Amino acid sequence: MRRVAGLFTPLMLAWLIAVVPAAWAQQAQPQQPPAQPPSQPAPQPAPPPVRPAPAPGAPAPRTITPGQGLAGVSIGSSIRLVIARFGSPSEVRETTLDAVYAFNRWGIVVYARKDVVTAVSTTNSLLKIDDVLGVGYRVESALAAYGRGFREGPVEGFPGLVYNDRGVAFGMDGTTIASVVVFRPGTAAEVSGLQPAQAVRLTPPTTGYAQVTGLAPFGPETNFMSLPGYLRWVSYQVAGSWIGYPEAARIVKQQLEGR
Repeated sequence: MRRVAGLFTPLMLAWLIAVVPAAWAQQAQPQQPPAQPPSQPAPQPAPPPVRPAPAPGAPAPRTITPGQGLAGVSIGSSIRLVIARFGSPSEVRETTLDAVYAFNRWGIVVYARKDVVTAVSTTNSLLKIDDVLGVGYRVESALAAYGRGFREGPVEGFPGLVYNDRGVAFGMDGTTIASVVVFRPGTAAEVSGLQPAQAVRLTPPTTGYAQVTGLAPFGPETNFMSLPGYLRWVSYQVAGSWIGYPEAARIVKQQLEGR
């Protein structure tokens, strides 16, 4: 027994020396985290939509552009587009030169011939020329911007400065700008608001409706309607009520006969 015990003891020591340190080494090694699948990139927010650029030459809603228009109303555009945007006018006056549409809520007046805008004016101080000139500014501001190449004359009932070659006029209340009129350069003589009152007369009551003389029926100018039908449609846009077809036909006949 002593011999067996003597042999067993060295074997146990040899096993402990060989096995135990290896086990300790395995336990001492840091545990590696399990492999992770490749991460997906975080979703990015979509870029804001790009706003379309305004059409070249079209005035912005709060901009006065001499020779071109103001408040988004362009000279040369259809009066139908103006009415569709601003609603029924507060007043419509027919003169020997043009038809005058007053949109008092917005402080805007539109002049038109044969339903085409020829001039636009404003008494609204929010509208500006280059953000530095408009209603409420002093006369010195207009002179600094446009010089002295103007003629003195009436501007919508005010004494004013008319820059015919620049397509803009300023009505003056004392030394303060009270009204700004924009028109196509060289056409001031065709705008009733820039003429003396005695030089422009209102048309007779029978032609108090929109003028259709000179328009071709069933064409683009009349929205492809007959002349009486077009007169009825325009009258509805202005007054909000329909006139009868016989009455429209009578008015058209009187206009064509020059009565």
